[in-house]
Amino acid sequence: MIQKNTWLNVSDNTTVNWLQVFHLYKGFKRRATEEGYFIKGSARSVQPPRVEYKGFKFKYNTKGDICRGLIIRSNFPNQKPDGSVFVFNQNSCILIKKKQNAKSKYLFGAISFKVRRKKFKTLFKLVL
Repeated sequence: MIQKNTWLNVSDNTTVNWLQVFHLYKGFKRRATEEGYFIKGSARSVQPPRVEYKGFKFKYNTKGDICRGLIIRSNFPNQKPDGSVFVFNQNSCILIKKKQNAKSKYLFGAISFKVRRKKFKTLFKLVL
């Protein structure tokens, strides 16, 4: 369960390392959310920008930028339909664009089976 002011680890190759949640989608009075739902957050820890190549300008995030994300892992226990329970070590998300496409090409780690969007499930190597 993810609430407001929660810090999420970003598990893709964008320049953002940590994201602090300040808005939960799907309802005005929503207090907590789980895997598969969208959030809006502020970039709190950011890597320095990459080197610019000739003729190619890379748009990078800076500290305090507002980013949209999709929650893919949380350390709340999940129960599968077969009865097994699994827990991830930390809360994680990936950054997305406005049209619900992943912002980066490389995504790290496993993904929960609760993420219902097939588009994101195919990008990860392991679905738990």
